[in-house]
Amino acid sequence: MVIHNMKKIFFISFIMFFICGKAFAADASGQPTQYQVTMKKVELCTDLACTSPYVVGERDMDADIASVSAGADVGNFAPTTGIPPGIVYTHLRVTISRTFTVTASISVGAGLCRTDGGDNATATQMTVGATSGTAVAETMYLVNAGSYGASDGTRDGDVGSSNLDIDYSSPSSAKSMTVSGDNAVMTYELTSPYQKTLRAPVIKVKFNTSTAVGVEDTACSMWVNEPSVTISLQ
Repeated sequence: MVIHNMKKIFFISFIMFFICGKAFAADASGQPTQYQVTMKKVELCTDLACTSPYVVGERDMDADIASVSAGADVGNFAPTTGIPPGIVYTHLRVTISRTFTVTASISVGAGLCRTDGGDNATATQMTVGATSGTAVAETMYLVNAGSYGASDGTRDGDVGSSNLDIDYSSPSSAKSMTVSGDNAVMTYELTSPYQKTLRAPVIKVKFNTSTAVGVEDTACSMWVNEPSVTISLQ
């Protein structure tokens, strides 16, 4: 009888531990204080496929899109005087580096996850942050699509095979997004179609980075989220 009861107690304890363990794990998204990207190319497109783009500019330019001047900085990436007249543009395509510089301290579960300057991210390894100390700038990588383990932030396989899924097939702000090699390419729909007049346009860009960093509190895994972006030519 005693052995039987002990088995029941052990079984119940095991189930409670499993349930509680799952309940304590949490993920969240939050606002970084620094979210620096390296822009490489900006193109105007007549449709989402962007088969015949006009290259507005092509150079490496760092921009902290979490800053108040981000829209103006990105809008001045290249002159717009050469845009050909008579063509209706509906989309803008931007190529950026997959390497970001991020400073963030994000509330998750009962604590915080912070960038700690460890620079431990790769294409298949999420940043592993710290639960204490002061947030410092860290190199974060736009990781490959797939499923990542909560215990270490390492890619375990295809989407759906582990704890944390990263998938670029249905972006929330861009209309399309691809990630490969050293770059990420996003295509955005303009707020309204644009056709050049006698005056060169100004590119107006607005960013919302309030959920631009994702975290999970098991190992303090951190990843880059897509910011909200709106673009117009005026």
